[in-house]
Amino acid sequence: MTLVLAHIPDHDRPGPDAGDTRAGRKLKAGGTRRTFLRAVALGALTLGATALDWSGLSRTRKANAEFSPYGMPGYDRNDCRDAYPTGYAELPDTSGTYTATYAACFGGFWRGSTYCEAGWHKYGTYNEGGLQVDHQPVANTCGQFVGKNAWRWTTPDSKVYRCSDGFSTFWGAGYTGQTYLTICRAVL
Repeated sequence: MTLVLAHIPDHDRPGPDAGDTRAGRKLKAGGTRRTFLRAVALGALTLGATALDWSGLSRTRKANAEFSPYGMPGYDRNDCRDAYPTGYAELPDTSGTYTATYAACFGGFWRGSTYCEAGWHKYGTYNEGGLQVDHQPVANTCGQFVGKNAWRWTTPDSKVYRCSDGFSTFWGAGYTGQTYLTICRAVL
C-alpha cells in the first residue's frame, strides 16, 4: 500500500477510526492510583540513579591497570600485598627530585626520578654525565602470575607515586657493562 498525501488527515480533523487491534484487545484496561504512584516513584528513582552515574558519585575509584608507553602492564592494585603480606620497608631515593621527601618505592639498586621518562622507566640508550646508559623496563610479578612494570604507592603525606621497574646497564668511567635493577619514581 502506497502512502498518499491526501490520505493523511489534518491535525484539526480526526482520522478514520481503526478500531481495536488484536493486541489492544488483550490488554486489561484500568489503572489504579497505586499503579500510577508506583510508576512515578520508579521514574524518579531511575532519574536519580542516572544523575548519580553521570556525575560519577555512584562509582568508587579503583586502581585501574595502566600500560606503559612500551605496552608493559602497570598496577591494578594500590599495594603489593601478594608479595609482601605485612607490608614493606620503603627505601629512600638515591637520586633525583624526591631524595628529600618520604620514601615510596621498594627494591632496586638505585631509585629516583632520574630513571624516568614520561612517568615510566626509561627505555633506550642515553648519555648521562659522560656515561652511556642502556635502560630497559622490565615486568616483575610482585607475587602475581602476570608481570607488572609499575605499582602505585602512597606516602604518609598522601602523595601518590608510580614506581616503575627496569634494568640500567652502565658503560664508561670504570663501568664495563654492569647491569643494575633501577626504579623510576614519578609523581601521579
